[in-house]
Amino acid sequence: DAAGQNEKALTAYRNALRLDPEFTAVYLPLGLALAEAGNAVEAEEYLAKAKAAGFESPESRLAYALILADKGRYAEALEIYDQIIATEPGNAAAWYQKGAVLAKSGDLDKAVAAYRQAVALEPTLASAWFDLGVILFNRDDYNGALTAYQRVVELEPQNYRAQFYLASTFRLLERYQEANAHYKLAEPGFKNNPDLYSEWGFCLGKTNEWDKSIERLNTARELSPGAVDNNNTGWGYYNAARADKAAKRDQQATVKLELGKQYLEKAIAEDPAMEAAYLNLGATNNSLGDFEAAAKYLKKALELNRDWIIAINQLGLAYRGANDLSNALAMFQRATTLDGNNVFGLYNLGEVYYLTGNKKEARKVQDRLQRLNPAMAGRLGDVLSGKIAIDAAKQKIESKVPKIPRIPF
Repeated sequence: DAAGQNEKALTAYRNALRLDPEFTAVYLPLGLALAEAGNAVEAEEYLAKAKAAGFESPESRLAYALILADKGRYAEALEIYDQIIATEPGNAAAWYQKGAVLAKSGDLDKAVAAYRQAVALEPTLASAWFDLGVILFNRDDYNGALTAYQRVVELEPQNYRAQFYLASTFRLLERYQEANAHYKLAEPGFKNNPDLYSEWGFCLGKTNEWDKSIERLNTARELSPGAVDNNNTGWGYYNAARADKAAKRDQQATVKLELGKQYLEKAIAEDPAMEAAYLNLGATNNSLGDFEAAAKYLKKALELNRDWIIAINQLGLAYRGANDLSNALAMFQRATTLDGNNVFGLYNLGEVYYLTGNKKEARKVQDRLQRLNPAMAGRLGDVLSGKIAIDAAKQKIESKVPKIPRIPF
């Protein structure tokens, strides 16, 4: 039994009881072995017999409480844990199991307290750190979850689920380099999980590793074909193309935009109500110079989400690209009315005022922009002074991040 040969131990205990049905001392080890084997019904029977015969131990009481908890008899299980803790306040296993039952019963505050007590008594109890991390993560206490998951992976480097959850925590803390490192460590245990690749692809984008981002997003799409992952892949290609354009790799950018367009069109066909896909497809068409198509998709995005500032800005760019300056002006005015601190909307508003000959209003916009982003205000000033020429459709508008399932939960 000590060597983990539970099946052999079970056979031996059963044989002993068969030879001597009055051998009550075997009830306890038999009950524990049955509990370890997952045979809750018989385990409960023999642990109860052991207790009645006067053979009981903290280990057997913990096993019995666990069986009760698995049956949903939480109050009875908690009573046993409290009895054990009253006599053995340093029993980390009892604190941990109590925390698990409290979590199952929905009493999360007390569960957190029990888990913290367990790890204070036994700092190497990885399971308690892990379960503590899950509760803290789902309460949006990402710093607390980070500490818990980091402790788990220190103790169990090949705990792939903990690596995954740690990566997700880094992602939500916007620590993308560290998130990428832990997605890589989690990958061996989650090679068929599209969420891992979707999240990882997003984080690689945030670190401007767009080629790698596209690879991960494509993997997610292959594992989970559908609107969400087609949209995410299109988003990746769009942003990778922006990076190519910034590096003057125009040909590569066009190839990526066309690929992104294909995936975004698939996303819309699969889910005609996916607002993010309409936004991303509109932005992609803006970058391709197809302003009529861009306006069509961006109007649809705004039908689904009326005051979506990013979509309003992109629609303004589409109108501007088509030389419809009055509608472009209306869009940028609307964007900056909804959000007076929207730098991109203000910059474009100033440029369109300039293009319509209203330099007075353009200067007012520049003054507003100066307080928010001096670099963009300086660039607008260069436009107003004629130092740089305006190219309609080249402004960078932040795009929506992929809709990625939030985990763990």
